[in-house]
Amino acid sequence: MLVGGSDDVRCKLFMSTLTGMAMDWFISLPEGHITSFAQLSQLFREQYLANKAPPPVSYDLFDVRQYQGEALKEYINRFGAQVVKVGTTEEPMIVYAFRKGVCPGPFCESIIRNRPKTFAEIRCRAVEHIASEGEVYEKRTSVAPARPRAHTRAQPVRVNEATTGRKDQESKRPYEARGPQLRGRAEGNKPTREGNRPLRHNFVVELKDLIVVPNIADRLKPPTKSDKVLGPHKESWCEFPEAFGHHINNCLALGYQLDELVKNGFLKDYLVGSAATTALTMLEEGQAHEMPIHGEVHTISGGFSRGGPTASQCKRYVRSVSLGAKEFSDGPCESDLVFTRADLRDIVPHDNDPVVISVVTAGRKVHRVLVDQGSSADVMFWSTFNKLQLPPDLLRPYTGCLYGFADNPVEVRGYLELRTMFTDGAKSRTESIQYLVVNASSAYNILLGRPALNRLRAVSSTRHMKMKLPDLSGRVIVIKSDQEEARKCYENSLKTKRGVFKVCESV
Repeated sequence: MLVGGSDDVRCKLFMSTLTGMAMDWFISLPEGHITSFAQLSQLFREQYLANKAPPPVSYDLFDVRQYQGEALKEYINRFGAQVVKVGTTEEPMIVYAFRKGVCPGPFCESIIRNRPKTFAEIRCRAVEHIASEGEVYEKRTSVAPARPRAHTRAQPVRVNEATTGRKDQESKRPYEARGPQLRGRAEGNKPTREGNRPLRHNFVVELKDLIVVPNIADRLKPPTKSDKVLGPHKESWCEFPEAFGHHINNCLALGYQLDELVKNGFLKDYLVGSAATTALTMLEEGQAHEMPIHGEVHTISGGFSRGGPTASQCKRYVRSVSLGAKEFSDGPCESDLVFTRADLRDIVPHDNDPVVISVVTAGRKVHRVLVDQGSSADVMFWSTFNKLQLPPDLLRPYTGCLYGFADNPVEVRGYLELRTMFTDGAKSRTESIQYLVVNASSAYNILLGRPALNRLRAVSSTRHMKMKLPDLSGRVIVIKSDQEEARKCYENSLKTKRGVFKVCESV
């Protein structure tokens, strides 16, 4: 705090404290525009008024809820920090807000049966539950020791074993259905237990590559890991149970589960001779000009681009489209966006690199932002939300659903609105964008979909590896894609291991 001094001294000292975007704003002011320190402070407050956090109120305690899987200790600490921030002393309201936010469980049932009167009483009663909760967690995560194998005497081998070669060959055969076999005149045509083996299917990829596909790995349940050798061949390794004893082609546990998935039609696109493979073969041989339609492939759908999260807003949006299109009017920042040959001069020749840019939001520069025109929502991943060090209380509830590329619903933690700046170094533009925060893994930090592109009136070109958008004065901002980061993200998205993606750590 500066006490005393003239306006000239105050303006000079205040200017020496500015850095980054604040210094750029001060330099952009017209010469001779500032006449007093009061005018300078007023302009500075108006410029960054949107970044000021709203003052907390006592009813913000009802927004603090325990997440699914969150420990009771973490929730009490987070709730207590919000109580201190709000500064309320109304104990009945604090206790009621805590009961509304805690997840159902033994502690919730105890405070419902015997209702506490103060938050301090809740803390005292939670100590015992927190201790028992930690002990139960350690018990669940601990691995029991494997049962030692009994040392049995090896069975004698008959010298006149005529079927030794045949047994060795059958042990190496992968799982398949075998026909009924005769075992003497007494059994007749009774099938042996080999007939209960799962059917063997021919897939377009090897089994060790098939079981690491994300959607398939989620539906497979590997056996419990142990130190036992699961089969007669101690040197063979099976990737499914991750144990020695047999090859993956001879794994019965995997065979039964794949057989069920094939019967349910889930693996029809991976079978040799399926409809997709047959259609591709017909197209290559030139036997047909039209391909049969067996289904639809969607992109990311949902979010705010469909009119809103509720059903009534979606219906209103559909009716507005069917009634007739409205003519576009030129806005204050409307300009012609044209890509020319000059935009190709500083681009490294590429095949199919995506447009990956950097933006500034929440006071930090965020790299690896994918410009995705196929997404109907602006998505921020949960890992990025944590790296920005944003409080979870900023998330607003989202009642709609967000669907991925395979029409699978994605868990949405909520949404928030952040002021995001797009700049090319010389010109910049800042807009408020609503991000859906999803709990998923990705090689990217943020996905910019159609809502943000339409709000910015931006156009991206994968050919020129640039995104152009007008600023508020009508000038064109040209943001170049970082091809090195784009290729790293693409490689990281391909490196999967049982459905786990390598998430980039830089923001």
